[in-house]
Amino acid sequence: MMTGTTLNILIGGEAGQGLVTIGQILAKSLVRSGYSIVVTQSYQSRIRGGHNTFSIRVGSDEVIAPTESVDLLVALDTDTSALHRNDLLPNGLVVLDSALGIGGEAFLKVPFEELAQGRFSNIAALGVVGWLLGLDEGLMARTLDDFFGKKKLQVVQENRRVLAAAAGWSGAHATSSHKLPAVPDAPRRLMMNGNEAIALGALSAGLRFYSFYPMTPSTSVGLNLAAEAKKLGLIVEQAEDEIAAINMAIGASFAGAPSMVGTSGGGFALMVE
Repeated sequence: MMTGTTLNILIGGEAGQGLVTIGQILAKSLVRSGYSIVVTQSYQSRIRGGHNTFSIRVGSDEVIAPTESVDLLVALDTDTSALHRNDLLPNGLVVLDSALGIGGEAFLKVPFEELAQGRFSNIAALGVVGWLLGLDEGLMARTLDDFFGKKKLQVVQENRRVLAAAAGWSGAHATSSHKLPAVPDAPRRLMMNGNEAIALGALSAGLRFYSFYPMTPSTSVGLNLAAEAKKLGLIVEQAEDEIAAINMAIGASFAGAPSMVGTSGGGFALMVE
């Protein structure tokens, strides 16, 4: 059962291990099941390697802030267990690959290599966590299909097979004290991150021109706006640097177009110099 009124799930691993995929599909499945969530991400500024985390705090009632204590720790590598084991609550559980060769009383060692091959191992982790939380397997499978869109039929079928295999393994080898209470008449909600909310708010306010230099974590504001640009008559320009982006927006505003510029701390600090 949940600690208090919420439960905190922390997924950790190296960039490139698919932990964000697990987190995003799990988060959407939770929202579609009627729960309220708050997501916190921590990641290194590189494509592969470095310790990354995806945390989901979930509850039946409104959740408005993250928390540091962990109920369910999904460790895709040994560093995650070492770094976050002390954050685990007394009734907490660590889910990890049995091949990592570590364990303890609070560890659920899952044979990911038996359940999935290669790049599908993160789907096996997703299936185990979904079972532990008591989520509907059919709902998770549909969310998985939606997330990957129009992939090859073979990929879709393998995703579903691995998800079912992981749930079946969990039913035979695990017990769970972390099942979420069902939400009757689950409300339909939009799930979005902060940058998606910024883009939607700007469009609602009448934005017509957006210029930016891509730098994490602001880049997806421009990408979300660009996806809707043709349909909504919006111009999105990627500039060569932040100063050029600002000058473009100033010029567009002088011409009467509601304009906006996105940047990140690093880009702003560099150009202020």
